[in-house]
Amino acid sequence: MHILCRREVSHETVAMAKNRNVGEKKIGLGSVVPAHYIIRRQSERQSFLRSHPRVASIRNASTGAHVCGATLVSAYAAVTAAHCMHALPLYLQLNNYCAPGITEPPTAALCDVYIHENYNKYTRAHDLAVLSIDLNLDNKTWLEEDILPKSTFGLSGTCMIAGYGVNDVNSNETSEILRGSFAKIVSLDECTDRLGAFMAPLSHSGMICAVGDCTDACQGDSGGPLICEGVLEGVISYGLSCGVRDVPAVYTGLRGHLSWLRKKISMLNQMNMKI
Repeated sequence: MHILCRREVSHETVAMAKNRNVGEKKIGLGSVVPAHYIIRRQSERQSFLRSHPRVASIRNASTGAHVCGATLVSAYAAVTAAHCMHALPLYLQLNNYCAPGITEPPTAALCDVYIHENYNKYTRAHDLAVLSIDLNLDNKTWLEEDILPKSTFGLSGTCMIAGYGVNDVNSNETSEILRGSFAKIVSLDECTDRLGAFMAPLSHSGMICAVGDCTDACQGDSGGPLICEGVLEGVISYGLSCGVRDVPAVYTGLRGHLSWLRKKISMLNQMNMKI
């Protein structure tokens, strides 16, 4: 998942990216990476073997190929990026789940998708979806802990990103091993200075920015988690290229969507408890 620092991008390349009008659907052209192609990687390419079992790989049900990341927030619900839901049918696979007697990664059927009503596929605002899942696992008690934020305020500091995306910008091969690195939350003003007005999220978009130290998200990492002090604070959404020094990536902030998230998750939990 984490890519070695690349050479500095030229001023001309950054200027081109900043001037691409997202509203005109130009976000995927040139050096600008589409939302589902983002997460950057740590130079050590740190693996999280047997840790973070909630982080799932969303896969194409026809081919088994990895598509995006997701995080289980209960035994019946997962969160991911809305733009990951473009290619159905899909299922989830928990590559990082490890328990006695388990020889193959558990899977979960994708039963339904709830995309945030304010999601904009051109600007990536409110890039968030809740997934209704049917987890093929007897023991689900480890998913009872609430990992969502407790309030809508107070996010800052250094966090962790994780995913199953590619390790090399020259390769399309995704990882079967969960990998991650660290990213620091930056203000929207700083994010706008570095990405430009057209790439950076607007203040009312429900998005946040974070930057790694020579690390980033890349192909296949979208939908994966931004975790701060054990709390799921964001979902990987989009960015500018992969592994570019001091260039932030954009995440869907969960604190700004907390009420919507809790309503959907509570609904799914109650529905399944009645079955």
